Amino acid sequence: VNFDLVRVNIPKPADLTSKLSVAKINYNKGFLLSSSKGGSFSSNYQKAIGMGAFGADLGIAAAYNQPQDALEYLTQMSKLATDLGISSAFDPEFAKQLLSNVSKPDTFQLMLDKAFEKAERNLRSNQRVATTVLLIAGGWVESLYISVEALNTNPTAANSKPIYFDISTHCNSFKYIFELLDAYKSNADCAKLIQDLEPAKAALLSVGNNPKIGADALPKLRETVTALRNKITS
Repeated sequence: VNFDLVRVNIPKPADLTSKLSVAKINYNKGFLLSSSKGGSFSSNYQKAIGMGAFGADLGIAAAYNQPQDALEYLTQMSKLATDLGISSAFDPEFAKQLLSNVSKPDTFQLMLDKAFEKAERNLRSNQRVATTVLLIAGGWVESLYISVEALNTNPTAANSKPIYFDISTHCNSFKYIFELLDAYKSNADCAKLIQDLEPAKAALLSVGNNPKIGADALPKLRETVTALRNKITS
């Protein structure tokens, strides 16, 4: 598989979540994965998926200008990055610079995206592509979960139509995550993630094949995504 060719089709978490604040959907920390959960991640599987998920949570906290929450997630991410061998992408100096830009969402997100790109390159150059895929999947699932939960609080919010379209696009990219996982299924972590994702596959691709979804699609999608997110972050 050509990793770069497939990777470009998988949206970054902020591609989906960035429009939530624009649609005047309120920030709710309860939708984010608890930062304290980072301390309970023990396996490479949990740490890589958790790192990706926390990246999505960090982006949301910054988009709503919540510096204290952003600090919590960044602190946990720094610890996980050290454990995963990608600490150079999230070193203390970078963390300091990132937090100083928390009130500038666009700049913050650009810096965060670059850090994750650096982390992905680092992992791939060290023959740890499977961990890269877990990292990507963690952020992908978390950003979808946050968006669905947030949208559910106000399904017909002004400016919500583009969010539904983005959710459909996001779900459509599920097939590319599966393509990467299938390419590295000889790795035990990737094999486990395939197993964890499989129950949600049909429902998510159904949403992905319908760019005109609306509020009526939320209940089933919410049920599917909640089960998936709970499964991979437990």
